[in-house]
Amino acid sequence: MARRRKLEAFTNDPRDPLELMARMLVSSSYRVPVEGRSSRPSMTSADISAAVGLMADPLEAGTALAVATRANRPEIARLAFLAYRRVLRNVRKMQPRPVDLREAADRWRVRMVTYDAVHDLVWPEQRRPYAQAAKDTKMRAAAYVALYRAAHATMAEVLATGRRAFSTALWGGG
Repeated sequence: MARRRKLEAFTNDPRDPLELMARMLVSSSYRVPVEGRSSRPSMTSADISAAVGLMADPLEAGTALAVATRANRPEIARLAFLAYRRVLRNVRKMQPRPVDLREAADRWRVRMVTYDAVHDLVWPEQRRPYAQAAKDTKMRAAAYVALYRAAHATMAEVLATGRRAFSTALWGGG
């Protein structure tokens, strides 16, 4: 049974703000034939870029934009670089820690796992099996899964707050 989504206070559109961002970034000449439509200006990519520019957190803005536009590998790498400190902060809170953060190799492994989590957030259909990813990062599977879950949870939280911030910046007046 389909659940009803609660509409945001500042919009009556039930769609996801990132879906709207992706649709508005793609230009189209089609106009819905509705009475009075020509008198109301439509949103443009400048409105989207202004709303993204008004977002306070650059990680939230980058994550929302990457997910909406299905970013490619270099953009995902830049986003993973931005997300590394926040993921590292959450890994330091874990008990027991899956890796020793005093070791440079383990910190580099956290970077690779962060990249995997960001990539899977943008391209969920291309997710690799944990065993293969753990082998590629030269980690035990249990440690990889623990780090991946922490990184993915961090990025999912950033994406959720980014969605709200984008909606507020676009329709709430910033």
